[in-house]
Amino acid sequence: MSIIKIKLLETEAPGFHVTLTANDGKFDSIDGFLPALPPELESSLSNWQLAYHQLEKVRKISTRISPKKTISFSSSEQRKLVKTQINKWLDSDDSRWRPIREELISVFSSLQNSESEIRVFLDAKNPKLRRLPWQEWGLLASRFPQAEIAMRVRGKGALKPAPNHGKLRVLLVVGKSAGINTDLDVEIVQKLQEKGAEIICLKQPSREKFANTLREESGYHIFIFSGHSRSEEDGTIGWISLNDSDELSIDEFKNSLRYVIDKGLQLAIFNSCDGLGLASQLAQLSLPRSIVMREPISDEVAVKFLEYFFEEFTKNKSLFSSVHTARERLEYFESDYPGAMWLPTICIRESALDKPLTWQQITGNLIETPQTSLRNKRIFLLLGTISLLIIGGVIFSLISGEKTPEQDFVNSPCPQQPIQNKPPTENQIKSVRCFAYIPDVPDGKWLHGSSTTWAPIRSKINPKIQAIFPEFQLNYRQHPSLPPGSGTGIKMLLEGQISFAESSRPLTDTELQIARNRGFQLKQIPVAMDGIAIVVHPELDIEGLTLKQLQEIYTGKIKNWSEVGGPNIEIILYTRPLNSGTTPFFQENILGNKEFSENVALVPTTTQALREVTANKGGIYFATASEIIPQCGVKPLSIAYRSGGTFVPPYKGEFVPPENCPEQRNQPNLETFENGTYPISRRLFVIVKKDGSFDEKAGEAYGNLLLTDEGQKLIEEAGYSPIR
Repeated sequence: MSIIKIKLLETEAPGFHVTLTANDGKFDSIDGFLPALPPELESSLSNWQLAYHQLEKVRKISTRISPKKTISFSSSEQRKLVKTQINKWLDSDDSRWRPIREELISVFSSLQNSESEIRVFLDAKNPKLRRLPWQEWGLLASRFPQAEIAMRVRGKGALKPAPNHGKLRVLLVVGKSAGINTDLDVEIVQKLQEKGAEIICLKQPSREKFANTLREESGYHIFIFSGHSRSEEDGTIGWISLNDSDELSIDEFKNSLRYVIDKGLQLAIFNSCDGLGLASQLAQLSLPRSIVMREPISDEVAVKFLEYFFEEFTKNKSLFSSVHTARERLEYFESDYPGAMWLPTICIRESALDKPLTWQQITGNLIETPQTSLRNKRIFLLLGTISLLIIGGVIFSLISGEKTPEQDFVNSPCPQQPIQNKPPTENQIKSVRCFAYIPDVPDGKWLHGSSTTWAPIRSKINPKIQAIFPEFQLNYRQHPSLPPGSGTGIKMLLEGQISFAESSRPLTDTELQIARNRGFQLKQIPVAMDGIAIVVHPELDIEGLTLKQLQEIYTGKIKNWSEVGGPNIEIILYTRPLNSGTTPFFQENILGNKEFSENVALVPTTTQALREVTANKGGIYFATASEIIPQCGVKPLSIAYRSGGTFVPPYKGEFVPPENCPEQRNQPNLETFENGTYPISRRLFVIVKKDGSFDEKAGEAYGNLLLTDEGQKLIEEAGYSPIR
């Protein structure tokens, strides 16, 4: 994932030297100059802070606000003025700044088009720059509203790997709580136990208890502080109120804090007031990342931010995305606390940018280790009992000739989280059984499309894949002007508009040549088999058609149903355009590459075609079996290879008449598609661009996921024949 870095250095002349780079080197570095902070912006920001601090509920929880002052302006007015002034400044037409702004637009547009997250890393030492609400810049707020900004904090030492001790461990410290309800914070954090986390909670601990808990051998993954805190105005030093009598600076407990960071602490969250100084000092002790509030924050806003953040983060959203969504959801507080959405701030060391943090990334690397607690002893006793039962089952199986539980491993439930570090052995399974076993599934947002035949597969499988690999985000993309279809999807892939394509037909020589001309190759991964069904009006009295009759109907040689044993009704032909994968397959394999009749009506979607057939007794249409066989308003026809051959229906069992639908529906006869007794079947493919890109990795991973036993079973449930 690209992270755009904006570095601002003060110069001798008033203003800032600006360097724009990307952490992955995908964009060229560019230098420019940003004029100095306008006095009007500094004044409006200072006035907003003053007015905001005088809000009654903010004063109630802040420990560094001076006695109440009489002011002649409102925080709401000053908030609007800050927004106006920051846009005047950043939209400056200074020739030295304009190239930076234009490059940002170009880079952000590229990321947005690829549906990648837009992550901005702001590197600025000037404390005034760090307190500005950069997200109010119209370039971001209007054109790229999904962008999230993190502040750089400077630290020393290499990043430490997260503890791998059993469970994700969260240490929650509730400090001095005068005037605030920290019980809600505790309730929110305790709910993380439902996600498998182990929660250690300290309420107003003594200094000794706090220090000893930090030094637990198991370490922690996330540290959360709730209570009163404060920082120096310049954001360099911070304090937390540990209890009613002890206010601690980071420096006072730096050895214990360094210990827990060295044990692999990944994230600190200060759901408390004014934490920029805390983030700065902890980074110097090697903490990779933290979330703080840049100003005092009311109790109700802090609680909701924590709730919204963990809602997103435990869904395996990125840290940037989780904070962004949680911050945006604070919008309804703006009337009471103008500027509330400005407060949550990601502070991160530059060395941590290339190591994105997600809930899954932490939990996926955990290793269960024996514990001596009573709880785990009980678990061991239970496991021992289960082991005895298994041994008994094995003995019984040896006597009876039945499979042992180990042999029956293939029938056990699939894991719901990736276990790439613990793949099953060859003795357990002969093929990849579960989504969770597939390695190298890349994080990112991947665009794909555009075969309509694939719609049931996408809707059935993609949510299951994303439940296990939440960072492998699959987004269906339709062409802005062309109708959906396999040809359209392959065209979009060739032109770099999507990451991989799905097709209901093989690649053509022309498509392969276009790829070679552009310096890469296309690969087609067969993942399923599909039947093409022929449907007519349910009242049309006809048993079925041979392939020859079907060819002559669609080439215009046969024009009346009486010519094939039906009533004297004119045949009305419907098909989708040639960019549909089904249509060229039908033309090549059924029509023998002959042209369609000039009387054929082109319809853009199967839904519209079915409406036409239902409304016209002479209508006929063909499409993927899983899409049209269950429909109530049409009748699928049996098909024979030749005259005198056996007519094979594309549906299971007896035909369900329309009057019994939708309580009963016809279902595709997958077995006949697999064994070839039904005459019109084909393979479905994932199409991958072989160019060494991340898109190639995404396409390969998607194909591999569909070829697992779990994927093939879901393909069958979607109404298609598994290829394995």
